[in-house]
Amino acid sequence: MLAVFEGFAVIAGVILVGFMLGRSEVLGPTGQQVIAKLVFYAGTPALLYVTVADTDLGLIFNTALLATGGSAVIVGLLLFVLTRYIRRRSTGEAMFSAWAVSYVNIGNLGIPIAAYVLHDIGYVAPVLLFQLLILAPIGMAVLDAAGKKKHDQRWYSGVLPVLRNPIVLGAAAGVAASATGFELPRFIFEPIDMIGATAVPGALLAFGISLKDGWALPAPGTRKQLTYITIAKQVIQPVLAWVIGGPLLGYSGIALFAIVVTSALPTAQNVYIYSMQYRQSEALMRDAVFITTVLAVPTLVIIAALLG
Repeated sequence: MLAVFEGFAVIAGVILVGFMLGRSEVLGPTGQQVIAKLVFYAGTPALLYVTVADTDLGLIFNTALLATGGSAVIVGLLLFVLTRYIRRRSTGEAMFSAWAVSYVNIGNLGIPIAAYVLHDIGYVAPVLLFQLLILAPIGMAVLDAAGKKKHDQRWYSGVLPVLRNPIVLGAAAGVAASATGFELPRFIFEPIDMIGATAVPGALLAFGISLKDGWALPAPGTRKQLTYITIAKQVIQPVLAWVIGGPLLGYSGIALFAIVVTSALPTAQNVYIYSMQYRQSEALMRDAVFITTVLAVPTLVIIAALLG
């Protein structure tokens, strides 16, 4: 149990630093946007390349991923349909709502939990690759296609923005390197590795700065959507992951525990960074990250008590 709280303490510490930077205004009025752009255009693409290039792509194709990835896809599609076609909200809000329930904080919270609770960081790799190589590019393709000018009917008008997206480019380069065994010279790889190391703390700092004016109850217009996101993320997804991983696939013990824990992790800070980049549903994503992160503590404790 202590490791779960330690993981959250690490996250809280970096967010607190961001909050203090925001309150002191030492970074100026555009500090948050600058950090967010740094993470989006440099940190995350570099992290993607380093992570994927050094990982066996075969890790992503295992049966446990049918439970973690499958539950993420199912709840994501449910939220997308609910938001876009039942609540009649924009495609952008629908996509970010889907991300909020499917894109978990596997990087900076999942890794310490895997190391200190599951005692095997290998449980993180498939989920991380699935999110970086599948959820992120597909979501960005939807957002880029929805944002293109309607009068531009050229066949490639919806493809070019996706191909220019730095997140997609970083992932694609990593896949190519892993598949071919290509290795960059050390003097090139190490700077990329250093830049990639800024992605997670940068995202947390930007999130902390966003809280500089305090956190209040969400506006009435977003409370219902936030409720749907929270229930789907903290209840439906872990239960669905257990159903798929346990009764359907036959996992048990620590393997099933790992499936449920990784599925119950809160919304990733990267989702908030993406919302800032696309200027879509920023307040909703900030609140989703905050609330699911707070509620994830009792959720993970309950899961550990039941399955650990």
